[in-house]
Amino acid sequence: MAEIISVLNRKGGVGKTTTTINLGKALSLLGKKVLLIDNDAQANLTEGLGVELEDGDPTIYQSYKFGSPLPIIEIDENFDMVPSGSELDAYQNEINADITRNYKLKKAIKPIRNNYDFILIDCPPSIGAFTANAVTASTKYLITAQAGSAFSTTGLIEVKDMIDNDVKEEINESIECLGILITFYRPNVSASEATVQQLTEMFPEDLLKSKIRFLTKMSEAPFLGRDIFSHAPNSDAANNYASLAMEILDKYN
Repeated sequence: MAEIISVLNRKGGVGKTTTTINLGKALSLLGKKVLLIDNDAQANLTEGLGVELEDGDPTIYQSYKFGSPLPIIEIDENFDMVPSGSELDAYQNEINADITRNYKLKKAIKPIRNNYDFILIDCPPSIGAFTANAVTASTKYLITAQAGSAFSTTGLIEVKDMIDNDVKEEINESIECLGILITFYRPNVSASEATVQQLTEMFPEDLLKSKIRFLTKMSEAPFLGRDIFSHAPNSDAANNYASLAMEILDKYN
């Protein structure tokens, strides 16, 4: 049965989608069967994997609105994904009025959960209905924190407080923090090192040892619809995500 991991931060542009894609690919390269779920109307994960949808192609929207099976697309060996699209944004008001609004994604995942070792959910930069669905369905959550960004740290604190209090008390008492991941890290740059020091002091048990370095090739890969292992397999970033995957697997041993 899969571990289901929500990748979160209330702030955008802090490496959530990049981490979902490249952590997922790293786990698949280690022989794990992985499913990525694009749970954001911006559909950055869908685009970042080079998935081009035609009009009428199903996305996660149909699963939310109609209870349809998740439309799973095979990307590579052991590496599948569920696409999203802008129509999900239009469903925001409707889902908020639904009494079962927090359980739709959990219900959609249930039939296919045994098919995977890991299911990673890329969440929108907000604390709304779609993020609530993700954390309701998840066994773990992973927060990305951009080195050198005070706004990223604030978003991290808000999300962690929401899950550790509201979510665990009301809708998913078993969810646990998988870790806090520092992204856009620049060694020996004072703002980056200050973020590391601050998060080490604030969350000593949750901060992951792995850090994802800032690298131009990281921003190139999504424009080409590729993960970092396909685009720059010998780069520091690929090595960082490979180390992250090993660190996460070690938590289950």
